Amino acid sequence: MIRQIIHTVLPLTCAALLSGCDQGPQETNTTDKSADVVATVNGTPITEKELDTYTVNREAAQPGAALRRQTALNDLIKLEVVKQQAEKEGVDKRPDVRAELNWQRTNVLVNTLMRERMNDMSFSDKELKAEYKKQVAQLAKREYKARHILTKTHAQAEDIIKRLNNGADFVKLSKRESTAPSAPQGGELGWSSPDTMVPPFAQAVEKLKKGEYTKQPVKTKFGWHVILLEDSRQVQPPAYAQVKDRLRNILISRALESYIDKLRAAADIKIMPGPKAPPQTRSAPKAK
Repeated sequence: MIRQIIHTVLPLTCAALLSGCDQGPQETNTTDKSADVVATVNGTPITEKELDTYTVNREAAQPGAALRRQTALNDLIKLEVVKQQAEKEGVDKRPDVRAELNWQRTNVLVNTLMRERMNDMSFSDKELKAEYKKQVAQLAKREYKARHILTKTHAQAEDIIKRLNNGADFVKLSKRESTAPSAPQGGELGWSSPDTMVPPFAQAVEKLKKGEYTKQPVKTKFGWHVILLEDSRQVQPPAYAQVKDRLRNILISRALESYIDKLRAAADIKIMPGPKAPPQTRSAPKAK
């Protein structure tokens, strides 16, 4: 969840660009009167800060396209004119629009607070190295280079195994018989760690010796597999310096999760029961 909060992209809509967007649908424009006013529209001011914010958001949405000041100001004036007309027509009073405005406000407030908390965080080299050791300990110790033949039924997989026992070539059989996308490559899967495989497949691979294939079909959600282990090797973890930034992101994410959990624990939360399902009607039994 925290990644969704941190990486939420605030939509570049009229509601998000104008000064009143984060005030909620029932509140009026509360623009700071002391700010530098660059234009007014029917008495409503547009400030230098709003112009800067709009320019930054537009240029972020279109990297490499510099936005001229006068163009940005004209855009804001047009948006303000349309916004005022929408308010005259009561668009902001509609339930769906009110909900969207509230969501935009929530997005801005949550993202701002999360960014500020992230900026306040710092982690020592000792903390980062401790997390590095923890992550390395969780890594798979070996990688496996395997091929497989995928069939729809257990009987088909058993037949494949019988043919292999009689000297059939695994690669040729895979090209002819396998239903997997890897069939044209002879079932080749390349190097993989067990944590990237579905559990039954990983468990079967880990039991094989180099050059062996499974003597019993292996069932997964994809079908029935016959697996050949071509090779295995020790996994070398990435160097600490190489993943230092990722380690910092892990600690930041964990700290933000903890922060949100504490806020939730301290909040008075009541979850209301959902709407009751309508009673089911049963048709009368047919006369025999």
